[in-house]
Amino acid sequence: METINNKKPPITGISPERAHFSVLSPKSPINLVIANSQALNFDQINITSLLSAHEISILERRKLERAKREYLASRYLIKQLAQQFFAYQAAELTTFFDEHTARLVIKYQNNTLPLSLVISHSKGWVAVYLAHEPERMGIDLEFMSQKRPFLKLAKHFYHQDEVKEIEAANPMSDTFFRIWTLKEALAKAVAMPIAQLLSPNVYHGYAKHNLAAYSCQMNGFDFSMATPITVKQPPALVEVSLKPDLTGFEQTAVNRLHHVI
Repeated sequence: METINNKKPPITGISPERAHFSVLSPKSPINLVIANSQALNFDQINITSLLSAHEISILERRKLERAKREYLASRYLIKQLAQQFFAYQAAELTTFFDEHTARLVIKYQNNTLPLSLVISHSKGWVAVYLAHEPERMGIDLEFMSQKRPFLKLAKHFYHQDEVKEIEAANPMSDTFFRIWTLKEALAKAVAMPIAQLLSPNVYHGYAKHNLAAYSCQMNGFDFSMATPITVKQPPALVEVSLKPDLTGFEQTAVNRLHHVI
């Protein structure tokens, strides 16, 4: 993980009602953030100030504590990013999964906001991408568990060229997870089920859809982003530390993404 010391003051959150990444319509908005949700304390969080009624109903259906924390953290971050562009309070915004487009959208009073949104989560960490342009984007975050039988799984699911790449790699786990996150990011960018993209060569898939890929590793996770090839400079992955009661956050690191496809 790479920490960059910026000359500007650190980005710090104060309350959930308004965005604290920047002012409305910023010239250089924050588009991509990641945070660990495991320290959130349900007893301290004012749920009704953060979530819409629809989102509260979804949260109540989550059974696992980790899933609840990931949901809360992702919606908090989504709304903090959205409030860079729209001066609505957090509970006035609601997230819906659009079955027609197979994409997550943000609504205000039943009106879908013109925002591009993608999320990913793994082992309590959540990553959120949000931009003010209708771009085809995809992201994926995956914990690099060393207990998985990498080669066995690759031979069963991956393209034979990808299997050869993994066999030649040292360590094999890095390449296995990199290919996995590339496939997941591609699936989200083109709105296709991941099952349809496991066996095809992922590099050919990016070329077919005129997409580029950028990746990095951090905190034991692999992260990949799929973007249109017209995007010359991908956003940095901004890591933030959330307060347990979700009344703020502070920036702790900036991770550079590297061009891989």
